Amino acid sequence: MHVSERLLQLYADTNATTRTKLQDVIKQNLGDGKSLTVSFEELTGTTEPSLPIEEKSASDFAAWIKDGKKDATFLPYYVSLLEMHEDVLNKEATVPQSVSIDKTIVKETPIVDKASVPAPEPNVVETLKQEERATAAKPRYTPEIPVPSRAERAKYQRTIEPARPRRKSGKWIGVLFLLALLIGGGYIGYPYVMDLLEPKQEAKVVEETPKPDPEPVVQEPEINYVWLASKNVNLVSEPNGTTVTYIGDIGDRYEILKEQDEHVEVNLDGTTAWVPLDSVTTDWPTRELTDSTLLDWVNTNLNNDWLGESIPDFFAMNEAALTETIGAPYGRETDALNAYAFYNDGFFVIQQDKVHAIDWTNTQTTREVFSPLGEPVLETDDAVVYESETYSLRLFEGTNGQTRVRLTEK
Repeated sequence: MHVSERLLQLYADTNATTRTKLQDVIKQNLGDGKSLTVSFEELTGTTEPSLPIEEKSASDFAAWIKDGKKDATFLPYYVSLLEMHEDVLNKEATVPQSVSIDKTIVKETPIVDKASVPAPEPNVVETLKQEERATAAKPRYTPEIPVPSRAERAKYQRTIEPARPRRKSGKWIGVLFLLALLIGGGYIGYPYVMDLLEPKQEAKVVEETPKPDPEPVVQEPEINYVWLASKNVNLVSEPNGTTVTYIGDIGDRYEILKEQDEHVEVNLDGTTAWVPLDSVTTDWPTRELTDSTLLDWVNTNLNNDWLGESIPDFFAMNEAALTETIGAPYGRETDALNAYAFYNDGFFVIQQDKVHAIDWTNTQTTREVFSPLGEPVLETDDAVVYESETYSLRLFEGTNGQTRVRLTEK
């Protein structure tokens, strides 16, 4: 198993408290500078010939952790210690350490018995005022103008007279009908009369102006891509360099910027990195695999009890919505491109504050289980890739028999 894949597996199996304790022990051991081989032997009691012999200090190690673990020098040293973290921490616990005595004196607050505190007496003055307001009589309303008597109000009543009979208006209706008929006829016939009286004009021939030819459409330059053709490919900061900017996985796609010294420069989310040409491919075939078939396979063959929601719903969530849905992760790590939220049965890859991929760890799933999906897009000795229109499904096989499955939104 590649050292970077071992690191991801170890982060899924250990909690953040254990990793922090181990990092403190490493920094204490390195001090101002020490060979990584000697430091490993002092911390574990065993030797590891494959570790680098160059000297590194505690400040170098702290900077490496803060920088996202990009330098490949510390990576095998840290992964080997993380695999033996129980022995290292137990050995560290047996070493006597000076106990610092905190001489800060805490001033205790006296405890007062609630039964000994007298209850406040009621406010007598306020009670008396409320009683006076309640007993005070309201003044009787007196109108400003005297109300007239019934005899005086009778003078103002109007005498009701019988209604007059309606006059017959039949003849007026006939007159109005004739006027409306004359006016309507004149209104309708006026345009025809005026058309007969006006002299006819010859029709003018209008010559059409030739339309200009359309401007040519400027075509956008074609974008070329490469796909990583193997697991755990180191994307370095310069051709033939050793500083690792990001560790990519099989099936990852990147835009090509240029080629130089058997390397290709790719666009890595706003920054650039270099990949060896023998680790990429430009031939990426398509398969007749639908999204529904691929998601049905995921729901049937993987343990999704720890998710609790539909798989496509997670790819529309940001990190805050993810935490609100399934709770806070027990661990979180970042690198140059992604953030990783670790849970008991897997982890989420978050890119630009959006869920980009879901990983199932320790699945024990073999590549034979993938056979109902048909022919894979890419297959190697330790990995296999299937793709539909929207998703990419990948299997990573480890040397210890454990496997990891990743579902990525393309």
